[in-house]
Amino acid sequence: MVELFESYWWLLFPLAFFVAAGWGSFMRYKRTQAKIDLLKTYAASGKEPPADLIASLDAADDGRPDWSDLDRGSRGEDSNYGTGSNAFLVILFAGFSAVFAYEGYSGLIGMGEVAYFVAMIFAVLSFAFLVSAFFKGKK
Repeated sequence: MVELFESYWWLLFPLAFFVAAGWGSFMRYKRTQAKIDLLKTYAASGKEPPADLIASLDAADDGRPDWSDLDRGSRGEDSNYGTGSNAFLVILFAGFSAVFAYEGYSGLIGMGEVAYFVAMIFAVLSFAFLVSAFFKGKK
């Protein structure tokens, strides 16, 4: 079992992303269910539900998109003056790429050429987020 982990440790990264995406999807489902339960409560009491509650069910998503740099304005419009999440992802993946390239060069933990391959993958991801940041305002 230890040999399996030593050979395929890098699979933990995509698995963690899958788990995080599944958790986010589950939480969106629970929020929608809570809104529907609240609407049922209003219907059972014979009261009219607030318009904002009904509008929130029609909205594509609550709040900010997960992997973008957009903020919601006061009137619900998107703005490109966000929190810098794409810049964070560019720096994060560039840092991972540099660390793995250095490990491949120095051989600190003995990964050898695999470290260069992992560094290339992180560099491509960093470049993809950088390009995404440039073309974000061109909608």
